[in-house]
Amino acid sequence: MKKSLCVMILLALVFSPAFTAGQKEAAAVEKDGVVIGYAPTTMNNPFWLAVLDGVKSVLEPAGVKIITIDPQNDQSRMNDQIGDLLVSGIDVLLVAPMDSAGVKPALEACAKNNVPVVNFDTPVVDRDLVASIVASDNYNAGVVVAKDMMEMLPKGSEIAVMHSPSGQACIDRADGFYTTIGDYFEVVVELDGKGDTGVTLPLAEDIMIANPKLAAIFAVNDPSAMGCVQALAAHPEKSPVLIYGVDGNPDIKKLIKAGKMRATGAQSPETIGSMSAEVALDILADKTVEKDIVVPTFLITAANVDQYGLDGWQ
Repeated sequence: MKKSLCVMILLALVFSPAFTAGQKEAAAVEKDGVVIGYAPTTMNNPFWLAVLDGVKSVLEPAGVKIITIDPQNDQSRMNDQIGDLLVSGIDVLLVAPMDSAGVKPALEACAKNNVPVVNFDTPVVDRDLVASIVASDNYNAGVVVAKDMMEMLPKGSEIAVMHSPSGQACIDRADGFYTTIGDYFEVVVELDGKGDTGVTLPLAEDIMIANPKLAAIFAVNDPSAMGCVQALAAHPEKSPVLIYGVDGNPDIKKLIKAGKMRATGAQSPETIGSMSAEVALDILADKTVEKDIVVPTFLITAANVDQYGLDGWQ
């Protein structure tokens, strides 16, 4: 009888409002203690802001603190800033390097400090130093652009490529493009636009002036494509030159809708962000995570742009 009474008292205590409130408070404090570092290539690109939105959509409801850095397309600066994040006491690092090989010192520092790394968007060269890689099917983004360009232009047309060869994502896009076109086009020039509108603009102008028969430009990301569109606007006598990008950001979709560029190999940055954040939480919970997580890519043209909307990312 006394034993049953003790059990009843214990159960009453466990399920009392005071006890359960204390449990929730302890859990909240534990979550508030978790800090995740967000290290994109730059914060001066809507794509990385959209990825961050996806990260926040998962981590903020979980009570996890996010610290962001802005390397401004400088890998050495990123490495230094990641060092600062480690000193501040982050639990997991989310990183998209500017230089897929040059980020190695930062990854080694994370390993030394027992901080797991989730590599998003731009795959690193040293895969053994990251727990998981969450990236779009960048090779396919180049493939879908190439196929559309081949449908739009006759064999032997002169085209140019605006590359950014320091990042593996851009390398994969270019590989998909080049493999698909084979010898179908004459690639008159490939230049490094560094994935930046300001850098690409004057280069694109030079290409258009030097190549009067230029039929198209493939830019490996949308900021570079934007520079090409601006260059074409400054030299309307060069129209029509088909401009292609990769990303699918809202500004680019508006340009496609307006007929100022042909298409973009689109991806979903918010999906990349949310999936990366989910992987980070799984790591903290000691769950097994996949090494490679692939997010699909597809082509957006004027024919289907309304389907994906003009005011946000797809």
